[in-house]
Amino acid sequence: MSMVPRTRENLIKCRCKSCPSYTFTCKMMAMPGNMILLIDPMDNDKLHAETMFCAYDKSQCINEEKGCECGNCEVFKKYELGKTYFCTVTGGK
Repeated sequence: MSMVPRTRENLIKCRCKSCPSYTFTCKMMAMPGNMILLIDPMDNDKLHAETMFCAYDKSQCINEEKGCECGNCEVFKKYELGKTYFCTVTGGK
């Protein structure tokens, strides 16, 4: 289980959506689900999200590492995460 709480506040601060590894195609495919997350409570452990990968599982869309924004993310800094590329490896690498 992730050490990063699945909160609306963290989701808003999340930088995953600006990451170079998160392609336009992935963003478009994930948009409906990611918008729902902003509205609904995010405490459902069975919910997969295509964002805030440090709190959820790795992406089901991203398959190439093109750069990482984790080190520039407020959520990453707040929870003192020591890994990056949460989008390609569940729990980071």
